[in-house]
Amino acid sequence: MDQRFANYPSLRDKHVFITGGGSGIGASVVEHFCQQQASVTFVDVAEPASHALSASIAAAGGRSPHYVHCDLRDVAALQRAIRALDQMYD
Repeated sequence: MDQRFANYPSLRDKHVFITGGGSGIGASVVEHFCQQQASVTFVDVAEPASHALSASIAAAGGRSPHYVHCDLRDVAALQRAIRALDQMYD
């Protein structure tokens, strides 16, 4: 874990859902929550970038995030993704 950042043990195993997590600020949010050992799921339309992010986090020893391909403009698809995660964590 990158020691330049604070460690928040209270985030361990907490479920985090991030939209637009495949690149930019969203990717940084995904990475930092994974470093805190949170259970992270993120959605994005950018498949190559999202898969690369997941692989780089795993290679760095962070907790691997769960990526779901989803276009936020498709509200029904976003609702399905959230319902699937809700069922996964029940």
